[in-house]
Amino acid sequence: MSVFAARQSESPFMAVNIPLFLGRFSLSYIQESTCVEYFIKHRSSDKTISSALIFSCGLNKNDLHVSRFYPELYKQPHSKYMSAVCFYLLIHHCVKLFSMDGFSHISIETVPEISDGFYRKLGDFNFCVVKLGLGNVVELISDLRRLPVDISMIGKHRFETDEIAFLK
Repeated sequence: MSVFAARQSESPFMAVNIPLFLGRFSLSYIQESTCVEYFIKHRSSDKTISSALIFSCGLNKNDLHVSRFYPELYKQPHSKYMSAVCFYLLIHHCVKLFSMDGFSHISIETVPEISDGFYRKLGDFNFCVVKLGLGNVVELISDLRRLPVDISMIGKHRFETDEIAFLK
């Protein structure tokens, strides 16, 4: 049985930290076919903190693959837990965007330090190592359950004159 089978809504951790995240940061996206690029901006300065956060949907495998997730939120003051909240929101946005069902999974290739220090500590997911990749790479997988998470605050990205889309 999936670890998510009994969960009906956001965890208490997310219920507390999502409003804190959204008070400081905004999220936007662009989509090209089955790939999505996300952007994080600081609300007070409208400065882009991070871009090229890439997720892709493998509809044949019912897989949401995290191609690139380095949100650089750790560089912001008082940012503890903000990367976890961001990841949670982006996952649920992709799930809704691609109309993925409850039998989907998330996959990520990363290094053991990031696996152990970040992904495997995320209480709202059940990441585990499924195989070792080339060199110092591990592949992680987690069940994915569609929850009633409000992701309406994630709008389409409007490019500034000096911005270039990663996906274009």
